[in-house]
Amino acid sequence: MTQRELALIGPVAAVTRVPAHLVSLCRTSGEAVLLAIRYGKKSQRQVAGDIGMEPAQLSRIVAGNAHMPADLALNFAYAVKNWGWQQWVAHNCGMDMVPRIESPEEKMARLEARVAELEAA
Repeated sequence: MTQRELALIGPVAAVTRVPAHLVSLCRTSGEAVLLAIRYGKKSQRQVAGDIGMEPAQLSRIVAGNAHMPADLALNFAYAVKNWGWQQWVAHNCGMDMVPRIESPEEKMARLEARVAELEAA
């Protein structure tokens, strides 16, 4: 269980954006992973431990011999406290990341689905 899952333990630092000009300098996913790690002021070993990955595997990702698993994206962002790698993925697709905003209708539909799910259980 992580501190994020137990928010009552103490405050958790917010995940921030990396300046876009730095993200645009990355040519590969591995470079973007390394940028996010360095921008977060952590070592590769620390980040690997935080996300449950072997340090050697993270080293292969940074070197470009492997890829960051998408299912670790959120844990990685929390570990380095920035969206650098995710920003690079979006940038590489010609997009940018923006916060998702739920409309009142979407919120109502989500809540109704959650209530139905709880009632069924």
